[in-house]
Amino acid sequence: MNTLSFTQSEHTRKELLHFIQNSLSPELWRNNACAIGELKQRTASHDLFRHPMLERLKACQLSLEQLKSIHVNYFTAIVKIFTDALSMLIYQAAALENNANIHKESRISAKVYARYLLSLNLMDELGFNTHNLAQSSPAKSHLIYFLDLMRQLELDASQQHKAEAEAHALQEFIQQHMHSYADLLLLLACTELQVIKFSEALRINMQAYDPAFALGYYACHGIADSSSQHLANDDNHEDDIWALLTQCFASEHSQHYKKTQSQYLELWNNFWSRMHQIAA
Repeated sequence: MNTLSFTQSEHTRKELLHFIQNSLSPELWRNNACAIGELKQRTASHDLFRHPMLERLKACQLSLEQLKSIHVNYFTAIVKIFTDALSMLIYQAAALENNANIHKESRISAKVYARYLLSLNLMDELGFNTHNLAQSSPAKSHLIYFLDLMRQLELDASQQHKAEAEAHALQEFIQQHMHSYADLLLLLACTELQVIKFSEALRINMQAYDPAFALGYYACHGIADSSSQHLANDDNHEDDIWALLTQCFASEHSQHYKKTQSQYLELWNNFWSRMHQIAA
């Protein structure tokens, strides 16, 4: 078991996930889990995760100038807005008080358990070191780490108007779904997998130019290493979000979820296709 911090503790997560699963009847949980399994499979099998940019990055084929362009766009597409979306998701958990899936006596409690689980993700994002709180700092937040990286690359984070339309389209799509708890869960679950896959590839290509580029932001994503002091655990965060979606899943909205998921993943595919094009 990873004992570095309670943000990665399997004991803590088991307590939370046990409550979440048992807040529904066994039959409803099984049915919802089956539907969520299909959504997870649709995500993992999407063309996005076979995009040629992944192999180009892993093979270190992009120049530093091309990587700089990607980072300007990636900042606009997801990095800048991610904690906004995660914070809004924590607020929107209030919807669980009226969720018919959940046993009536558990509905008020449900929002607390959901918020606690999501807060483990947010604490990682905001730079809390829950292994040693004295080492916590907003300067270690993932957004600040990314801004530091941009400064290393001599990029101006305020120049978002220079980002491609595909980057703005992703940001706008997330903003459009900020007021739906279930939709936002779905988007962020897909986002976590995108971050895991593409951060690893970006880190490989970046560190070929300077090992220092693999510190900070790229030491926080695409890594779930119990032997290190890294606090990020993207695999757990993704699984936790899918579990929360299983809890609130409404079968009558299945087609809406599939459509929303397809639209979002296609926006990411378009984004990386544009990055592939400008880095040709």
